[in-house]
Amino acid sequence: MMDKAEKTRTPANGSGGGVMTDKEEDRTEEAVIRLDNRLDELERLHAFFEEIGVRSNWPDRLKFDMTLSCEELLTNTINYGFPQGGRHVITLSVQSLPAIVEIRLEDEGVPFNPLEFKEPDLSLDLEERTVGGLGIFFAKRLMNEFIYERTDTGNLVILRKTI
Repeated sequence: MMDKAEKTRTPANGSGGGVMTDKEEDRTEEAVIRLDNRLDELERLHAFFEEIGVRSNWPDRLKFDMTLSCEELLTNTINYGFPQGGRHVITLSVQSLPAIVEIRLEDEGVPFNPLEFKEPDLSLDLEERTVGGLGIFFAKRLMNEFIYERTDTGNLVILRKTI
């Protein structure tokens, strides 16, 4: 099993030092979790978002949106990102500021830009639709920003949601 989520708190001004205040609006919550490329890791993902949501005083809807978006993207990475098999680590980091939440999903899987994935045709009956694509569609709709970058080491997806 992977180690517990790494957690740090820094002042909202980003200085990384100074005195922490007790006011929610004066701080940034940051957390990182490293997940193996196994579907049973989704339980850890849910617990991770529940914990940071409580610490950051997120409304239930925000916790749901963030969890659902990351679960869908993580499931795609686990199912399709490593066709060669083997154990791989997917890193998810969250930065919760007073007005915005930013999530970074990083993996060393095969190149995959979810922004290039064709959106599902929702006008078709369920029987007529092709399988797949709804998770990416939901993630794009739930977030205010959805960014993809292919880095030297793999895929990077950045999600941003205003609070």
